[in-house]
Amino acid sequence: MFGLFKKKKNTFFSPMSGKSVSIKEVPDETFSSEMLGKGVAIVPNDGLVTSPADGKVTMVFETLHAVSILADTGEEILIHIGLDTVKMNGEGFSSFVKAGDRVKAKDPLIQADLEKIKSAGFRTITIMLVCNTMDFKSVESITDIPVTKDSEILVVIPK
Repeated sequence: MFGLFKKKKNTFFSPMSGKSVSIKEVPDETFSSEMLGKGVAIVPNDGLVTSPADGKVTMVFETLHAVSILADTGEEILIHIGLDTVKMNGEGFSSFVKAGDRVKAKDPLIQADLEKIKSAGFRTITIMLVCNTMDFKSVESITDIPVTKDSEILVVIPK
C-alpha cells in the first residue's frame, strides 16, 4: 500500500569512469548555463563511453565526439566528449554504434583517446545532458564522486 506513494524515478549510469562534477563547473557557457538541458559532467580517466540507459541511438555525430540516445523512458540524452573536440574531425575517436542501433545500459558507444585529445590542446571533460529537460518534473545529478559505468549519476523524475 505504501508503494503507491513512492515517486517513480528514472536513473542513468555514468557514461565514463572518472569523477562526476556539476555541469555548472564546465568551462563552456553552452553547457554550464544549461541552455541545452540539465545534466552532469565527468572528468574521465578512461576513454570508453558507454550507454547510460537502455534505448535507441538517434545520432552519432560525424566527428564522433558526441552521441545522442533516446532512452526507453523518454529522455533525449546527449553525451558530448570533451570541449571543442569537434575540431579534431574524428581523430582519436572510434564508434561502436550508428544511428538506429538499440543499446542496453553499459553497452560501448564510443572510444575516445584521452591523450590524443589533451595533446591536441582540448579538455576531456565529458557532458551528459537530458535535452528534453522541460518534459520532466526534475533532472538531478549526483556529483563530486568517483564514478564507473556502474555508478548512477543522473536521476530524472517524470511529471
